[in-house]
Amino acid sequence: MFYHCRVKSVQVFLGYIGISIFCLGWLSCANIVSPTGGERDTQAPVMVKTNIPDSSINFKGGKIVFEFDEFIQVKDIMNQMMITPLVKTQPKVSVHKRKLSIDIEDSLLENNTTYHLSMGDAVSDIREGNIYKNLQFTFSTGAYFDSLSLYGKVLDANTGKPDTSSLVLLYAANKSDSAWLNEKPLYMQKTDGGNFNFKNLPNKEFKMYALSDANKNLYYDLASERIAFYHTAVVAGDSNEIRLYSFIEQAKQDTTTSKKVFIQKTAATSTKTATTKLSYSLNVDTTNKTKRTFDINDSIRFVFDKPLALMDETKIRLYQEKTLDASAIVEFDSSKKVITLSTQWVEEASYTLTVLKGFAQDSLGLQAPAMAYTFTTKRKSDYGTLLLRCNKNENDVVLLMKNDKIIAQQKMSDTLIRFNGLIPDNYFISILHDENKNGKWDAGNYKIKQQPEKVDYYPQPITIKANWENKLDLVMAFDKKPKLKSK
Repeated sequence: MFYHCRVKSVQVFLGYIGISIFCLGWLSCANIVSPTGGERDTQAPVMVKTNIPDSSINFKGGKIVFEFDEFIQVKDIMNQMMITPLVKTQPKVSVHKRKLSIDIEDSLLENNTTYHLSMGDAVSDIREGNIYKNLQFTFSTGAYFDSLSLYGKVLDANTGKPDTSSLVLLYAANKSDSAWLNEKPLYMQKTDGGNFNFKNLPNKEFKMYALSDANKNLYYDLASERIAFYHTAVVAGDSNEIRLYSFIEQAKQDTTTSKKVFIQKTAATSTKTATTKLSYSLNVDTTNKTKRTFDINDSIRFVFDKPLALMDETKIRLYQEKTLDASAIVEFDSSKKVITLSTQWVEEASYTLTVLKGFAQDSLGLQAPAMAYTFTTKRKSDYGTLLLRCNKNENDVVLLMKNDKIIAQQKMSDTLIRFNGLIPDNYFISILHDENKNGKWDAGNYKIKQQPEKVDYYPQPITIKANWENKLDLVMAFDKKPKLKSK
């Protein structure tokens, strides 16, 4: 009996050892994977409380503390934080774990004034950088809140599209017209898709401007900065939407006092092999000679990287099939970089452009090589037509746009306007209000208070189909716009 129990115990013991060896062997063959850490946090921090209630009155300065449900950080505070009316120096900002503190000294604040604080997208959680969108806080140093507003849109006068890069500035109405050249505004707001909406304004009049503040000093001091100005003082509480039309002044001179540093550069010795041929680009497609690729409304253009010293048009020859096209006109532009060849193209015809060696030569004596290009023109059924119904107005010009470039334009001298020979694609329509009737858009001039010419932009794409007459009623399209205050 004792012997039997002992044998059974040994067998159990050996069984345990076998199982252990099997498990160790299995673990040694398995892939070791690091823990994933769970799902990625995609939630923005949640603000749980503040030490001072929003919309507080009789605020005398001190710390405003925002507490969140997780550890936070602030980024780009100089550009994101905004307090209006503007104060002389930015409030002190600090972060500790879950708390954001903004310390506003009493000396920075005016009496009986409503202030609006915005943190933009500065606040985010530490772990994943999820942003707490547009943290805002309003307080008053008096016993009541200013509650009036002004709203509207800033448009690029040249295109009619929303100006998304400008700030809207408000100055006291009694300030001089030159105030925005050397003084900071009372109120400032970034546009949101071109839109602006000032809230908590006092019952006062203001001068209104827009500025694409390139050097971020809130002054109009750079010639490259876009501006807009309203023709009269605006009254806080006006219920009409205001439109500002921005432009770049053509005769503006920089007035910034920042110093410019000029660095003299020495010529570097090139290690590249000297170029032996003069290169250029050509707007013809020769990849498939039988495919109709060339636009019969276009001209052939040779575009060179640098100016030419010599162009010999006798060495440029155009053949339709095997017949020389003697009517082709070759022109050399004023930049000396572009050679243009024009002719009355035959639709769906095969052409060969032949250039002989030396048809173009630069000042170093480099010559363009001899080449031959064969291509086929499109036929009329490859194009579409656009018919527009509009209000007759001799001062207005319809602009047909593609990729922000003017493809064609016509005066609105009739109630029906037709654009023929359009390559199938998406196009856009704008209307230029050409006040001086010179056929082009003209910028404004702030010194003489001249507003820019305005452009109305139709935002829906117009799809042109081949061999099809496409129609659009501009009267209906633009009459849907609300009547707005604009200057």
